[in-house]
Amino acid sequence: MTHAHTLKPAARLGALALACLALGGAAAFAQAPATTPAAPAASGRGYDDPGALPLRTPNAEEPVWARPAVDMLATIRTRGTLRIGVVANEPFVMHDAKGELVGFSIDLGRQLAADMGVEAEFVPTSWSQIVPDLIARHFDVAATGLWITPARALVVNFTEATSVGAMHLVASKALSGSAKSIDDFNTPEVKLVVMAGTSQEAVASRTFPRATLVKVQGDADPLAPVLEGKANALIVTTPTPYLVVRQAPDKLFQPLEQPLQVTRAAMAIRKGDADFLNFLNSWLTFHREGGWLDERERYWLGTDWLTGM
Repeated sequence: MTHAHTLKPAARLGALALACLALGGAAAFAQAPATTPAAPAASGRGYDDPGALPLRTPNAEEPVWARPAVDMLATIRTRGTLRIGVVANEPFVMHDAKGELVGFSIDLGRQLAADMGVEAEFVPTSWSQIVPDLIARHFDVAATGLWITPARALVVNFTEATSVGAMHLVASKALSGSAKSIDDFNTPEVKLVVMAGTSQEAVASRTFPRATLVKVQGDADPLAPVLEGKANALIVTTPTPYLVVRQAPDKLFQPLEQPLQVTRAAMAIRKGDADFLNFLNSWLTFHREGGWLDERERYWLGTDWLTGM
């Protein structure tokens, strides 16, 4: 009985409190301004929400968040094919006497696809377009003896090196047959052919600042101006300059014993997929330690393969 008498005042107080809350909430709701519907904004801004926080200028000190990445390993295995971007260049990507694709990068791509349990699909591109095409998702990986450079590394991710590359000078016997040094080619009268927008152009500008650069665009043959007597020399990106000279040994020669620059080549993928990059590096480590990668490099950078071409 004592408990019952004690609870009655409390119950009355509780009911009174609930009533006050209900009335207060209703009053507050009644006093709230009506919601203004979103209205068309200035051209190019869609719709403005009057209740939204005002727009502000982004702070340059704030971090820029990465976009969600595509799982390329899962995508490739689900698709059943590995799309590999390649550029025709000896001895990495070539056609044999039967018209079949062969070369160091072709062997690399086929073995990589086989180890992933998928088919290899080679997508042709050009030096000027290989990075834009990779970013545009025309293929999954670039494997064609692509040089590692800081400018490229800003927009794509490189694997560990697959081979060592170099830049060499191949010259015209008719126009520069007596030239034997860098100074001999560093004059305004000398015309040097380079692929526009590539590392060749940068190296040529630095090594031969006084020479006249002939910049070849796109898929044009950079060797043609030299063979036609319109240019003195060509800067080629290859570990095997003798392959260029052998195309016309009566017209071409290699005037410098040492390369203009040495660098490393690697595969490249789009940024944001650490799992795919880790897999590719693990794959390279496995085949380098097993000897297959070195054996393929010795074969294609040598001369044995020439008999089958």
